[in-house]
Amino acid sequence: MIADGLLKRTQANYRFVIGFNAGLMALGVAGVLPPAMSALLHNLSTLGIRLHSITNLLE
Repeated sequence: MIADGLLKRTQANYRFVIGFNAGLMALGVAGVLPPAMSALLHNLSTLGIRLHSITNLLE
């Protein structure tokens, strides 16, 4: 069903975003990533999630 697919996609996107951003914050706090690179990676991940979210659920 479409609702089940949408729920699975939403949950997967949420887990990815939380994990990726937590990793970026950890790398930033450790001094591995400069703030500008962390911001760029955050924005690129947000764009990637948005592009993934608009793909067809029924494929």
